[in-house]
Amino acid sequence: MAKINIRDFNNDDLYQVASLFASSFREDFNRIVKLPDNKMAEFIIEVGEVIPFPFPGYVIAESDSEIMGVMILRWPKQEVHKNKLRLSKALQYGLPATIKLIAMRYLFPERPGRETCHVAELAVKENARKKGIGTALLEYGKMVAIEKGLKKYTLHVDAENGPALRLYQRTGFELIKKRKSVLARWLLGVKVWYFMSQDIGA
Repeated sequence: MAKINIRDFNNDDLYQVASLFASSFREDFNRIVKLPDNKMAEFIIEVGEVIPFPFPGYVIAESDSEIMGVMILRWPKQEVHKNKLRLSKALQYGLPATIKLIAMRYLFPERPGRETCHVAELAVKENARKKGIGTALLEYGKMVAIEKGLKKYTLHVDAENGPALRLYQRTGFELIKKRKSVLARWLLGVKVWYFMSQDIGA
């Protein structure tokens, strides 16, 4: 693979990022509405499940001008607008899908703790995994957090997602606590979530 370049998201990246999310989280989105990948990308954009505008902490990894990975970071007092669910668009896919989308907002509110940088989203293209892209994004995020004087670097992961769990452990994250949620099991089929963290500040 050619050199990995990490840069800020821009508006022209929107469809590629939505397509990456659609393929990376296919099973999760299929629990909301069943669509082929190309239509799922359009659905994600229409209902507001992918952020369409750039802001600090929204970065992509690319190789040969192709987007291979995306990461969204959150920290206190970050300059970012909230991405609102577009209810009118969501309702076009049915009331059950709309209810699940609303419930997901409460399940993952993306509120970082004090002096904390939280990895809200991390996705790598399927055919580009195990090639260092996830590691490069996480190391980039840590660098951003340190530059901002933050002291903790955190994320959540499905306890049964072995490859992701090994990546996070390899890059310095430690298991802090387990989280169970009836809502998470209903929405995503996830029995247990791990909250992971690493100290990065003095």
